[in-house]
Amino acid sequence: MLKRALVSCLMLTVLIGLSGIGNVGAGSAEAKEIPVLSFAYGTDTHTCLPNVAMKDSKAFANKPVRIHPVSDNQFELLKNGKVIAKFNVLVSKSGAEAATMMAQGQLDTVLCSNTAMLSAYDVGTDVKILSPLQGGGVGMVMNSTTEFYGFDAFKKYVENSKTPVKIGYHSATSGPRILIESVLRDAGLKLTEDPADTKANVLMVDLKGPQNLLGSIRSGAVDAWVGPSANPENAVSQGLGKIVMTLKDFPPQGKWSTFPCCVMAATGKVIREHPEVVEALVGVVADCLDYANTKPERFAEINAPIIGVGKDIVMASNKHIVYSNDPSREWLNGIGIYFNAIKGMGKFNGRLKNADYTVVEKEVFDLSFLQKIKTGGKK
Repeated sequence: MLKRALVSCLMLTVLIGLSGIGNVGAGSAEAKEIPVLSFAYGTDTHTCLPNVAMKDSKAFANKPVRIHPVSDNQFELLKNGKVIAKFNVLVSKSGAEAATMMAQGQLDTVLCSNTAMLSAYDVGTDVKILSPLQGGGVGMVMNSTTEFYGFDAFKKYVENSKTPVKIGYHSATSGPRILIESVLRDAGLKLTEDPADTKANVLMVDLKGPQNLLGSIRSGAVDAWVGPSANPENAVSQGLGKIVMTLKDFPPQGKWSTFPCCVMAATGKVIREHPEVVEALVGVVADCLDYANTKPERFAEINAPIIGVGKDIVMASNKHIVYSNDPSREWLNGIGIYFNAIKGMGKFNGRLKNADYTVVEKEVFDLSFLQKIKTGGKK
């Protein structure tokens, strides 16, 4: 009897011990893990903004949300001094590449063209535009010996050409490509992507990335190209081209001068799973925009070596750019013009093919994080 009682007591002690161990394990499992996410932006003056937070962290030291750089391609995101996420930094070659990576689940957040995100949504990618970034900063470049300037002169050149004029672009879903196609079509010119179509006025050429813009005229790949700053300014500096149009020259004059271009976007998955992190990152980007506007020389000093150009080129390109995260009605209407242009060219084949712009405003934009930042957390 005594033996049986001792055995029962021992079993009870073991069960209590195992229960305690189980509780410790459960407590550890419940501890909130720090997510490791991905963030991409480019080496152009449209999207290079986060470099200032990575390279001049002291300027952001007193911000409630800020970046703590771990290396050139990784940072910790801090909120009130506490790490809330870790990010791997990816260099985005184009909006089209970023859109593909988001669709494949390889990219969580990005700074890129709004047109790339509209196209991503169209093909079924779960993506939201979170904030404006900038407007303007697009130019057309031709051979450095070109003697004319402006749209009327360029149109005359195209109409007088015996063969289709080849115009290059860096990304199939880029703002510059959509803009120039829209403007040329509205001017009554015939465009094609087929090299065998000799009856067209213009042959559009995909140069597969901004790194291929500068040498494309000299190599004979194209007669002209459109691209984001600081590429046009760099082409002039290196004697590889002449700027023959900027947005202010696109007809009708004044419509496109500071037209919305790049945005901050994220996947729906990361928004649902890590809303605090997304809000904090939107706040960091907002601070980077403020830095670009208030410290233009320091902004140029930081970004010039990363982009691979001189400080003067960044300063020159920034004269054509307006950095802003104001989602004004004018900005929303501007994105609407992009949407209608893409739709009119028949480039939507999925969810947006038969949609109107109200669908985009409802389904593609999520400006709630930006609103909270601008109102101090109040909706």
